[in-house]
Amino acid sequence: MIIFPGFTLCFLLFGDHVLMLHRRFPPNQGLWNGVGGHIEPGETPRQAVIREVAEETGYHIDAPVFAGLLTWEGFEIPPGAIAIFTARVPHQDFVTNHEGALAWKSRDWACTSPEVVDNIHVFLPPILAGEHPQHYHFRYQDGQRVEDVISPLPEDFDPDAPCQPGIELAEEQRGEYLLSFDKERLQLDVVEDFIINQAYWAKGRSRQALGASLQHSVCLGVYHQGLQVAFARLVTDEATFAWLADVFVDGGHRGRGLGKWLVEAACRYADLRGIERMVLITRDAHTLYETYGDFRLLANPGKWLSRSKPDEGQV
Repeated sequence: MIIFPGFTLCFLLFGDHVLMLHRRFPPNQGLWNGVGGHIEPGETPRQAVIREVAEETGYHIDAPVFAGLLTWEGFEIPPGAIAIFTARVPHQDFVTNHEGALAWKSRDWACTSPEVVDNIHVFLPPILAGEHPQHYHFRYQDGQRVEDVISPLPEDFDPDAPCQPGIELAEEQRGEYLLSFDKERLQLDVVEDFIINQAYWAKGRSRQALGASLQHSVCLGVYHQGLQVAFARLVTDEATFAWLADVFVDGGHRGRGLGKWLVEAACRYADLRGIERMVLITRDAHTLYETYGDFRLLANPGKWLSRSKPDEGQV
């Protein structure tokens, strides 16, 4: 399974010191970490880390060294992947940024201090020792790191390949969960139970209507050990407009970032196509969509009109 990282992490080196960032915002707020950030649509991890380092530190690196792949599950943000790099810089004069305070720290401190994000203690020592890049996977439970798995890199991972695959059949593995845009994977009985029997907004929707909606939508499913556990769909013209609908996560798998993952994947789909307007309707999940999809309440709701089919017998 191909892993497509959404973030980069870079440890800048000068002599025996590492440039560290004291994070001002979640995740890992109040702890020291390397620098880095999101990989933009169409970027390779290497291109992204060059851009992020320049934005966060003022250093213009041109040959970052790929050092490993980090994945996680059960953390405060949805499961995901980070491409790790190192780079040497010619001086210690960085520029400040809004993400947090930067400081040069000794290598020993970066690898052992309790003030540092704790999984760094696992992967930074071998990286600084020059070992071959590896895949570092961390599992968390109740805010604690409970399992570290170190394994060879996936054979098909390439830090110089754009991170977004062909989206129609895109699939992404995060721990024990698989997100897929492949409609052939949809388990229709499960989706029917989600939407018709459990979703408050779809009570009374017929099987025929559900089937037609799937046929004419871009569908996302999340699967755990072969069983579908989450669903969402996009109604879109693939160019200018998309409506995100029917986002649902099975009750037994909530609290694991799956809803956030669906929102992020749907928004990435739209962004890759240059779709300028996405809309949705929600009764009580505003924070989810605002935080992980950058949705906002309509600035001019008075411009919007809607039309609903009249109830049976209404004149």
